[in-house]
Amino acid sequence: MTDNKVLFTKEMQKDYTILIPMMAPIHFQLLRNVLVHSRYNVELLENTGPSVVEQGLKYVHNDTCYPALLVIGQMIDALKSGKYDVHKTALIITQTGGGCRASNYIYLLRKALKKADLGFVPVISLNLSGLDSQPGLN
Repeated sequence: MTDNKVLFTKEMQKDYTILIPMMAPIHFQLLRNVLVHSRYNVELLENTGPSVVEQGLKYVHNDTCYPALLVIGQMIDALKSGKYDVHKTALIITQTGGGCRASNYIYLLRKALKKADLGFVPVISLNLSGLDSQPGLN
């Protein structure tokens, strides 16, 4: 763990599942396929409904934009579902690197994970700006 972030290491590639939020169905299905082809174990989340919203409201400040609340809620809902070994699961989220609020989703997600007692779960930033690099994802 460095600077309040848990690293996703090369060793974790072998036995971790990476969860991808459903932010844009076509685009994130492509992302899933690219990662699978690169030999990562990934799953595109499909959980929806009131529990996603409830988890988002519980762990994200209510002034946060609704899309962030839903994405973070979806990820925490998945982790708390019992379907995944939370000690062998990582999350991936896009990060724009510009002035868009989406650049901050990763920090909001890490803060929410800590609040949910899941601060040990690695969060991988997927970006083209060289932000928040992780040794386990090239």
